[in-house]
Amino acid sequence: MMKNILISILLLISIQTFAQNNGTLILEIQGVQAAKGGKLSAGIFDRENFPKIGKAYRVEIKSVEGNSMRIIFMGIPPNEYGVAVYQDIDQNNDLKTNLIGLPKEPIGFSNDAKINFGPPSFEDAKVIIKAGETLTIPIILR
Repeated sequence: MMKNILISILLLISIQTFAQNNGTLILEIQGVQAAKGGKLSAGIFDRENFPKIGKAYRVEIKSVEGNSMRIIFMGIPPNEYGVAVYQDIDQNNDLKTNLIGLPKEPIGFSNDAKINFGPPSFEDAKVIIKAGETLTIPIILR
């Protein structure tokens, strides 16, 4: 009995420490084409993998519910990240592009980083998650 209580206390302490050492990222997404429906796919990327498909540190997918939406990532380790969000209108789990590779579905990046003949640089999209803090950033889909 005493052993179970001790294990429970240690588990609670480790969960609290984990929560204090990680941050929360809130994406306030604007420009969602609600009338076209589909899903929003949001990914958090480290420097080496930004914004490579299938290489996100974490991904959240939500059904489109309105012209503006919120996606929350909790338990993010402190670090530098780039964020990419797109509206998967045709719900094929892939960003539709034209013949030269430019997106045909709405897409946006952290810091409103622009697409110029390819994805923006990590430096242009970089956000910093700090231990125990909540960061709220706007994402504008274009």
